[in-house]
This record gives sequence, structure tokens and C-alpha cells, in this order.
Amino acid sequence: MLRLSILCLAVYVAAALINQQIQINQKKSELENLKNQIQVQEVENEELRQSIDATEKDGSEYAEKVAREELDYAKTGERVFVIISGE
Repeated sequence: MLRLSILCLAVYVAAALINQQIQINQKKSELENLKNQIQVQEVENEELRQSIDATEKDGSEYAEKVAREELDYAKTGERVFVIISGE
């Protein structure tokens, strides 16, 4: 009876260890996937930062372009000619 109890305990412990090892491997895989996603996101963030920096540097040029083309503004002292006859 004692041997049967020890055998059952040994089987239970072995099964528990195997189950935990499987869970550990799954979590490692998930961690690796998350690390890869973080790297991809960091690259995208850096590209966006560079785009924002470039826009901030050229922001005044962009604002001037929008003001001229869409709002029909002109600088002080400038003459604007409007072509009335189609294109």
C-alpha cells in the first residue's frame, strides 16, 4: 500500500512538472512575440517622430502654402493675378 501511494505521488509530481514546463514554454513564446511587437512599434514610433520633426521644421512653409493655395492669402506688398478664363 505504501509503495502504491509513493508511486501515485511520483506520477502526480511528474505530471505537474511536465504541465508547468509546457506552460513555461508557452509563456516564453508569448514573451518573444511581444518583444518582436515592441521592436516593430518602436521603429514605427521613430519614423513618426522623424516625420513630426520634419514637419515642425517645414511647418511655416506648409502653413504659407496652405494660406496661399487654399485661403487665397498674399504677403504684404504682393500682387496676385487671377486668371479668369478657364484653364
